[in-house]
Amino acid sequence: MKIDEFSKISDISVYTLRYYDRLNILKPFSVNKTNGYREYSSEQLLRVAEINSLKELGLTIKEMAYFFANDANDAQKIREIADKQVKELQKVINQTEQQIKHIQTNLFLYNNGGINFMNGITIKTTRPFLAAALRKTYQKSSKTYDEFSENIWATLENEIKNSGGILSTPCLTMYYSGLYLSQDAESVDQEIVEPITSTLNIEKLSSVKIREIPAAKVASIIHNEGLENIGDSGNQLLKWVTENNYHISGPMREIYHTDPNDSEKILTVELQLPVNQ
Repeated sequence: MKIDEFSKISDISVYTLRYYDRLNILKPFSVNKTNGYREYSSEQLLRVAEINSLKELGLTIKEMAYFFANDANDAQKIREIADKQVKELQKVINQTEQQIKHIQTNLFLYNNGGINFMNGITIKTTRPFLAAALRKTYQKSSKTYDEFSENIWATLENEIKNSGGILSTPCLTMYYSGLYLSQDAESVDQEIVEPITSTLNIEKLSSVKIREIPAAKVASIIHNEGLENIGDSGNQLLKWVTENNYHISGPMREIYHTDPNDSEKILTVELQLPVNQ
């Protein structure tokens, strides 16, 4: 086939085909000695595929010329180039994921009305935010609460990852009863929540739900001792709400402002109790 036809099939411009010819990257199958017309064969589309693959690996035109000039087609060299490209792309992916996490954190802090690291209890208004949530009930007479929590968090996090989402910090647990509220109940009704920036394609039969956590006026207290004695801070918050003539209007929000799995950092927890008067 003539060069213009091969150009259309291969999606390589006539100019580039002539350039490839000069560099011995892709020479015509034959050249008419009378008129100098280049002829190509359909089998040469395999070479086009090789060229496209080498482009994806990041080889320059000169590097491709050297590669095709080597009869052995140095496979080891190509593996090294491919490995380097994969590592560079993974580095970019990791950097991008960190940027996304940073955006998610700042968005949550904005919706959360900031965070007051000073001692004491404050009243503030939070904004609504989108979240992936999983609500489960823990029976106090069953397996340990730590095992229960680990299992449900693993379920939520795996669902988010499998749906193409990225986990964020902060994340939170909302307690409807059995822990901070209605503490004498035989079960703990709780919902674990991961803030997200866009809707995920969660399976219809999944127990994980995408929903908007509503805005709320909340009483807030910061607990800087991990989860140790967190109940004391919760009781302090409940007492303050009652003494200041507020009424509880929603579940207790236990917000983890640092990664709960990072053992090198002290877990900063914010307790929020939706209230009205």
